[in-house]
Amino acid sequence: MEALMARIRAELAPFPGRMDAVWRLLASCTVVIVCSMALQIPSLSLSLIMVFFTAQENTVLTRMSGIVLGIGSTLAVASSILLLKFFIDAPMLRILGAALVAFCGMYFMRTSKLGAIGFLTALIVVYGQSMADIYEDPEVMTRALLWVWVASTYPVVVTMIIQRLFRPALPVKLLVEEYGRQLDEVEHQLEARIAGAAAPAFHSGQVGRGVLALQRQLAFAALGNEERTAARAAAVGRLHAAAAQLARLAPFEASQEEHKQMIAIRQACASLRECLGHGTAFTPDSAAPASAGLAGTAAGAATGASHAHSVVLREMARALHAAANADADATPGAAGLARQGGTRSSGAVGNPLRLVYLQFAFKAVLAAMITYVIYTGLQWPGIHTAMQTCIILALPSLGATTHKGINRLLGCCLGSLAALAATVFVVPHLDSIVGLLAMSLPIIALGAWIAVGPPRSNYIGVQMMFAFALAQLGSFGPVTDVTEIRDRLIGILLGLAVSITIYALLWPEREGQALKTALSRLRKAVAACVHADQQGIGSARLEVWGLLNQCRELHARVALEPGWRDRNARRIANTLAQAEEKLAAQQASH
Repeated sequence: MEALMARIRAELAPFPGRMDAVWRLLASCTVVIVCSMALQIPSLSLSLIMVFFTAQENTVLTRMSGIVLGIGSTLAVASSILLLKFFIDAPMLRILGAALVAFCGMYFMRTSKLGAIGFLTALIVVYGQSMADIYEDPEVMTRALLWVWVASTYPVVVTMIIQRLFRPALPVKLLVEEYGRQLDEVEHQLEARIAGAAAPAFHSGQVGRGVLALQRQLAFAALGNEERTAARAAAVGRLHAAAAQLARLAPFEASQEEHKQMIAIRQACASLRECLGHGTAFTPDSAAPASAGLAGTAAGAATGASHAHSVVLREMARALHAAANADADATPGAAGLARQGGTRSSGAVGNPLRLVYLQFAFKAVLAAMITYVIYTGLQWPGIHTAMQTCIILALPSLGATTHKGINRLLGCCLGSLAALAATVFVVPHLDSIVGLLAMSLPIIALGAWIAVGPPRSNYIGVQMMFAFALAQLGSFGPVTDVTEIRDRLIGILLGLAVSITIYALLWPEREGQALKTALSRLRKAVAACVHADQQGIGSARLEVWGLLNQCRELHARVALEPGWRDRNARRIANTLAQAEEKLAAQQASH
């Protein structure tokens, strides 16, 4: 239980930029709710989820996702209208046509970097065909689909504008904030040593996350001098890794000279952060109070301290000098840190096993059609969310599907409980849109806080907001019917059960072999990193940290696959921990 609570606290812990992202999402949702209610634009829940899908980590990704989602929604609505035009009087052909469009969309999602277009096309086409069973008049159905296009398009535009104008998450700004965060952790370790107090907890995993965070921001930051910027990022990474090594060492009684040296390094770190924030050059002169101490540290910090401490302090001094000489010392290997960002290709591109992708698309459509037959045969249209769940949960591996299904179910339960409490205690007292906003925005804010968090749990926040919006914001007046909450939960459970069954029995894609391959590549990359020369060390370290992160993600997904043994899990966890320790120690020693 304690481990679970610790994980929950870690997932919900604040980090730089998280609150700003929540405020931007809240502003976008407020505008969308007011516009939809005032102009009576239907499908408000769809509009809100498009806000969450559009808002990304930075303005560059937000713009890209907005364009992709706009294209996807347009293609989806156009496809749905064409299906109605030619097959409105032939339900079987209409369903088969929708299944074919969804099949093509899911195949495109698996094989292209622009797969979001295929996913959205499949999702809206499937949603549109479920609407055809509700509206019998073709004109009413066409208007409903056109309103779906409006409801899914204008929130994208609103979100892109707000994300760009309201405390924008510019890549350069995020890069500077990441610099500051890592240098803060370095300074905290030094301050604890100077004061003789217990050092803050600092494990090697933080080093890897810091390296990957810098790489991710460098990939999007349009900076004038890429070589200098990448060299500075490498220097900050070295300081961060050295601080992790310092945290692992036992406290020692530092001499007066060593105090001066640590104070000098701390002041130089503060000066470096100031220069990085203002875009000015960092030179030894810019750290005047520390220049003498830096020289002494570089020359020999061994007096009165253990050899391990002196090695760490010398590495910090070297990293600071590397940052000061970034203009002259930037190497192609360091610049590779920036160029490699954003070049991760989809696993489908260039893979000759196209049959696997056809099987994947077939399984997703088959699961959706099975749920369609079930809820149509039961004459229970309220659980049509089962059909959409099968498309949403369509992921390459069984473990990934199970993980997203669990997140979807947890989010739906939280959102449904919030909607139920609002229906019983709040809705009877509402009489204006101000009250509606006062009821809705706190729930949306909680969902947004979770949604902008770590990837392992962020989908819970999206689903929580969507479940609440479906139950409470589905009409233009107070909602007192709680059957929507019940039907949605049953629909999600049905879709989850059918999807996992289909993915487990029909051409199951397990990632156990992929994990073994990734672990083998990780071992080879760690060995190559040890023997890398000065020019290639930056790219080699980045590759190893990326592989380590990939192995952790694969391990988390494989653990959810049936038949996976705990013995394997413990052995792999130990292997990853050892690789992480070796890499952190190696990074702090160069």
